[in-house]
Amino acid sequence: ANHGYRLATEAEWEYACRAGTETKYSFGEDASRLSEYGWFDGNATSAQYAHAVGTRAANPWGLYDMHGNVREWCQDVFVEKLAGGRDPLVMSGGSYRVFRGGCWDFTAWYCRSAFRHGDVPSFRDFNLGFRLLLSPSGQ
Repeated sequence: ANHGYRLATEAEWEYACRAGTETKYSFGEDASRLSEYGWFDGNATSAQYAHAVGTRAANPWGLYDMHGNVREWCQDVFVEKLAGGRDPLVMSGGSYRVFRGGCWDFTAWYCRSAFRHGDVPSFRDFNLGFRLLLSPSGQ
């Protein structure tokens, strides 16, 4: 089988984060439960670093650390207005790339499923990482 690794599109990332939900978090609207699912400034005050994956509960689809720990790069170019349609991939319109998710030193608001931001592809930070997808033929 011919497989390849790649970053998620922004749409794929949010779809995976939401895990079939339409709430602020995959576990509902109540930010007070975030400590169960991710690392953020409310539970990482004495452990200010990226944590091992899987030390908090998984979302309904079994994915860990979608709400906190480290922000994650996506393939897309960052544009203010999101493209519509099914799984859009934005590859023009700016020089920044998208990252999604909150991290261990951000508040709960930044850990919502919908939070998005971006920066130049060379940007590096202690709370920014990536999640690879395995896809057929590297698509």
